[in-house]
Amino acid sequence: MRAVVLDENGQPALADMPEPEGEGELVRVRACGLCGSDVEKIGNAPAGTVLGHEVVAEADGRRVALVHHLPCGECERCSAGHESNCDAFRAATIVPGGFAERARAAETLALPDGIDDAAATYVEPLACVLRAVERLPSGRVLVVGNGFVGRLFGAVLGRRGDEVFAIDRNPARDGRHPDGPVDAAVLCAPGGGTEAADSLAPGGTLLVFAPSSPLGLDAVYRSELTVLGSRSATPRHMHEAIALLPELDLPEPTVLPLERFHEGLDLYRSGEALKVVFTP
Repeated sequence: MRAVVLDENGQPALADMPEPEGEGELVRVRACGLCGSDVEKIGNAPAGTVLGHEVVAEADGRRVALVHHLPCGECERCSAGHESNCDAFRAATIVPGGFAERARAAETLALPDGIDDAAATYVEPLACVLRAVERLPSGRVLVVGNGFVGRLFGAVLGRRGDEVFAIDRNPARDGRHPDGPVDAAVLCAPGGGTEAADSLAPGGTLLVFAPSSPLGLDAVYRSELTVLGSRSATPRHMHEAIALLPELDLPEPTVLPLERFHEGLDLYRSGEALKVVFTP
């Protein structure tokens, strides 16, 4: 089968590889979204790695979303709501990865007919956002980094009834700036932690949703801020995302075939494309 595989230098290249064997249901990939975490692994992950986890596939004639990582649901960390730190969570559930013609999936969830393949790749990142939003207090919320994930946060928070502000270093993506202190801030772009913390009212909450530059703790101490982290999603949030997705007004993706992976990667890195989805 064809797949985008990282070479000995960690760079992606279209290549032929054997169909995956082992446990899990064999599915035919229909579309896979490019995530910032995929881009972070380019140049760093070992040779032979196939990236991609925002996957829509076909299994036994059904369109399905693939579940990315599975917590055990029983350990102390899962019980405390830290499922992404469960020991079982690290196990691969999409083998070899979504940027391939076929994959083996540990768990799949049926998709409704009303969502096309490209938009259905939003289920996994939307599920991550839904899990994070559960940890945020309602009120005035600033989203720092108004790319695709920032837009997901804005849509979900707005639907919840929050007053949402958004800032971005890219002028083309910059949104409505806050007109005063906010109750909570979401950091969903690298860096920007200090800016997010400085925007908070005393007693406010900072949710870290992306790798960040060092955060000065003086503001945390003096303003008694709460700092939280959130990473990835659970099967429950995947179910919720499938139900919610048709109700949200979200940006259209740029859809390209796998053989144009480098073009899509450049569009993502340059900021020209808000979201890139690849089809086999």
